[in-house]
Amino acid sequence: MTPLERFKLLAGITDDTQDGLISALLSDAADSVCDYIGREEVPERLVSVQVQLAVIAYNKRGAEGESSRSEGGISQSFDGLPPELMARLKNYPRKAGVLYTADTEQA
Repeated sequence: MTPLERFKLLAGITDDTQDGLISALLSDAADSVCDYIGREEVPERLVSVQVQLAVIAYNKRGAEGESSRSEGGISQSFDGLPPELMARLKNYPRKAGVLYTADTEQA
């Protein structure tokens, strides 16, 4: 299954009208994963993290820059990266020469 197909399955999207947006979100998520682990390509083992990051970005559209929102008695908070995704990124071996710093941990 391709990242695009997996994204659409997770997001419940059945048509092709948003493929451009989804591809852009997947590309941005791939960049984030690669930057974090210091590699040029997303390893197969982290494609699911890439897709989940893209789904998170898709769901946050319209709420960029907000830390929380309350509408009609429903409150929603936007935390950073979910701990399970962060743990998977932290546990992946970094390319030689890529240092892990306190700044990285806050990402």
